[in-house]
Amino acid sequence: MYISKSRFINWTRCPMYFAMELQHNPSGMPDIDAKAERRREMIEEFRDGVKSSEGSGEEDDEESFDSTLSPELETLRHYYQRVEEEALKVAKKYFKGTFIADSDVHKQKLFEYDLHHHTYRCYVDIYNENEKEINIIEVKATTNSKYSFKVKMKEDKEVREGLFFSDVPEGKKGRKDNHYYPLFVKDGNIWRLNSTDRALNAITEKNFYKKKATLLNRYSDLGKYPHDLAFQRFVIERALRKAGDNRPVNFYLAVLNNEYVYDGKKDAAGERLYNQINGQEIITFYDMNEISKEYQPIILNEIATLESFVSMPHDTGKAVPVGPCCAWGKNTECLYWSHCFQKLRSVPDTNKANNYVNFRGFKAGGIGNKYDLVNGECYKFDDVPSGWLANDNHSIQRDCYDNNIEHVDPDKMRYWFEQIEYPIYHFDFETFPCPLPRFSEENPYRQSPFEFSLHIERAPGDCDKQKDNFIFLNKEWNDDERLDLVEAIISHFEFNEDGSLHGTMLAQNTSFEQGRLEELAIIFPKYADKLLAIRKKSMDLIHLLKTNEKFYMEDPRFAKTANQINYYHKDLSGSFSIKKTLPVLVPSLTYKGMEVGNGSQAYIAYINYDSKTPTVFDPSHPMYTKADRRQALKTYCQQDTWAMVEILRAVRAKIK
Repeated sequence: MYISKSRFINWTRCPMYFAMELQHNPSGMPDIDAKAERRREMIEEFRDGVKSSEGSGEEDDEESFDSTLSPELETLRHYYQRVEEEALKVAKKYFKGTFIADSDVHKQKLFEYDLHHHTYRCYVDIYNENEKEINIIEVKATTNSKYSFKVKMKEDKEVREGLFFSDVPEGKKGRKDNHYYPLFVKDGNIWRLNSTDRALNAITEKNFYKKKATLLNRYSDLGKYPHDLAFQRFVIERALRKAGDNRPVNFYLAVLNNEYVYDGKKDAAGERLYNQINGQEIITFYDMNEISKEYQPIILNEIATLESFVSMPHDTGKAVPVGPCCAWGKNTECLYWSHCFQKLRSVPDTNKANNYVNFRGFKAGGIGNKYDLVNGECYKFDDVPSGWLANDNHSIQRDCYDNNIEHVDPDKMRYWFEQIEYPIYHFDFETFPCPLPRFSEENPYRQSPFEFSLHIERAPGDCDKQKDNFIFLNKEWNDDERLDLVEAIISHFEFNEDGSLHGTMLAQNTSFEQGRLEELAIIFPKYADKLLAIRKKSMDLIHLLKTNEKFYMEDPRFAKTANQINYYHKDLSGSFSIKKTLPVLVPSLTYKGMEVGNGSQAYIAYINYDSKTPTVFDPSHPMYTKADRRQALKTYCQQDTWAMVEILRAVRAKIK
């Protein structure tokens, strides 16, 4: 049987996966659809890239990216092919010899190794060789943010992000004389494991190996790509040695460089040129030799496990324990997850046990995560004993569900309204997180705005859906219209004589809008003061309905309730996204049936402006023309800001 990298990764998840494959496609088991596998990998990388940038701006998974291999997503393949092309260009600067690389997987270098009547095989994104060595380069359309080490300032505090280790003994964290070191250090355009600092002292070395071990967890965001390379190493080294080729083989991960800032240059044909800028390349490489080598015993164990699954397929009627291998809710989610979670799926959202707010398990019941719920047969709210509910918000949710009541904290809600200054500018951006930067001053996966909607509420409830609304939408999908967008923002917000905003900007999860305003302020310094003035005087709708402990702790009245949710209805199902709160508070408004109904559909419609192929999000409302797509985008973005106006009206009525 042929076992590709994708099959290996999936079939070794648990006994159920191969058995389900055998049940659903027994005739196709000997064959491999390499192109379909690669398309699915690309979509996983895209979702991973979006996540590793600055998110979609949603409070939860309501805007999660649909990984279905739909015609709409075929338009994104161009960006992946271009990432691979750029990776090859950069690789040729840093590696000597000949190259084999192609966007068509069947034209890539193929390695096969026979073991125990199975053929393990892998295609190589970029194969490089010279007389002395072979270099295997796996290209991923994600960024290096998860592997790099950065120190950021947030509210006057240092926040460390990424992969790092320290000389901090256990129990001594937070001291001023502590030192922190990156796990990877840059050598030209190649990042290598930090071989210098690991041996500073025993504590540093211990922490280094502890942190490095996170790369050996195949189900983590950090370990999944090294695991890919480790499988390739298993196949490639054995295939080469069998053929009598004893040259050393090096293994690299090629990813987008999140520090690369595009300068806007294009070639004679109008194609974007991603030249080296300020010493940065658009693609950077991670040396995974040591990690992929340490993975080999794990790979051998997984092969033995896989062969046992194949020789004696699991009975799909018998349950298996669920866990991280399911990747429930992640971009690498098991194709058959619904089979193992069917009892939970059959429970209405309002009563799902994992829909407790900010669910992190129940210490009293020994439940550490959502997988423990399923394994412990806790599928419903009322499967969870009341004694486990140590969190006040969970008790509020349970009370609302058990007694079919609505929870309202009028005092905290009134306080929120007291802090707001009119007019309220209900504001929402739509953005496209393109893998490759499209316009100057952008980096990979920058959330580049192409549309905004603004509703101005000049006094409580004083706002008309049409008359008090302004929408900016790019005329063309591939033109840089950010200056027009910025000028449109400035022209519709009012400012005081001292330059401060006259009123308050309101958004759903306002940190997303704040981030885009900050970025635009850097790109267009002429308007920086006003853009930052808008950012400074902003409030968050989620803080009205959910809560924000720091915000409410400013008033001593709420010292005991600052972290308690302000509003709950069982139909929220634990979520405070606008797509959950709107139908509960304003049943007359809905996103259902809209041609564009979420953020990912919005940018897909945007980049399909000129496509002659219909982008059908709702089969009853196909969008065939550019005009149709533009109108659908306007309707959707307007709905986002009008929803906020109506939600405020509904809340005011509840707290009179």
